[in-house]
Amino acid sequence: MSEAAHLSDWITPRDGREQLPPWLLPELDRLLTLHDQGRLHHALLLTGRTGLGKRLLAGVLARALLCQADEGGGARPCGQCRGCHLTGGGSHPDLRTLSPSSRGERGEIVVDSVRGLVDFLHLSAQRGGSRVAVIVPCDRLNRAAANSLLKTLEEPPPGVFLILATGRPGRLPPTVRSRCTVRGLTPPAWDAARRWLAERAGGAEGRVDKALALAGGMPLTAEQILHEQGLEGYESLLQQLHRLSAGGDPVKEAEAWEGAPEALADAVTAILADLLRQRHGAPDRGLLPSPLAQQLVREASVEALHQAFLRIGEHRRGLEQPLNGRLAAEAIFLDLAAALRPARQSAARQA
Repeated sequence: MSEAAHLSDWITPRDGREQLPPWLLPELDRLLTLHDQGRLHHALLLTGRTGLGKRLLAGVLARALLCQADEGGGARPCGQCRGCHLTGGGSHPDLRTLSPSSRGERGEIVVDSVRGLVDFLHLSAQRGGSRVAVIVPCDRLNRAAANSLLKTLEEPPPGVFLILATGRPGRLPPTVRSRCTVRGLTPPAWDAARRWLAERAGGAEGRVDKALALAGGMPLTAEQILHEQGLEGYESLLQQLHRLSAGGDPVKEAEAWEGAPEALADAVTAILADLLRQRHGAPDRGLLPSPLAQQLVREASVEALHQAFLRIGEHRRGLEQPLNGRLAAEAIFLDLAAALRPARQSAARQA
């Protein structure tokens, strides 16, 4: 799942703590404890892999900071006070969120948006409490936008909290990172993620396992795969892998993915990562049928798999900009075919 996915859900945070998955609740409570003690840094940078829940945590934390329940007197956000009603209705006057403005802007957060946010943060709080800004994904700040934010990150007005989140902190300018307190979120253990996903998604155990493996262990991505994408596209990709390993045409195989190059890149990346883990002795998670997995692990070189993994990761990041989906899918299949070339050559010799 892209870091920019579902931006329409991020106009204002509406979720309460009951929507947080269990691996995020302890971090929320730690942050609120720091706030109650007057030790919460004014600029937080939430980091962690895509599909872990950074956006969700940022939104619930923003809502909790504007909750009017007594500090330390109960769970926040309470969902009952006037502040919670305003955030839930998308109309709290002391909350702003910032995300990439449009695909026409190359998926960036632009300087005019940041200037408007800075002006807002210098206003007095209309409800007499904090003012909160959420910037997700903050790595989309272009250079001018990031520079416009620096002074506010370093010397914010009283009562201001900025919550930034990204799965790619390395893409942020060092001047932004250095002005934030970084909170790295860690994924849940595989068994815990599997239990949570099974409770949420239901369905056959094998589908849950496959979706979680395809998502690289990230539960929210796996849930999206099951609920929105399904595993049908993945099953088709398996057939394409069989054909590629036997010398199939990567350009022809790309035709089916013209409209979904992001999903293709995510699936192929997960497959390559699983093959690399197996080449280094990790157990097979069942992402590929055993005969195909064993063939590719045995015959595709570690170097070829690793290079394909890196190149397809670059293609995936490039898809955050407006690109031709067919060309992107072709590039992904060509790199995948190159990685599988040793397997194809071995199959030809056996024939």
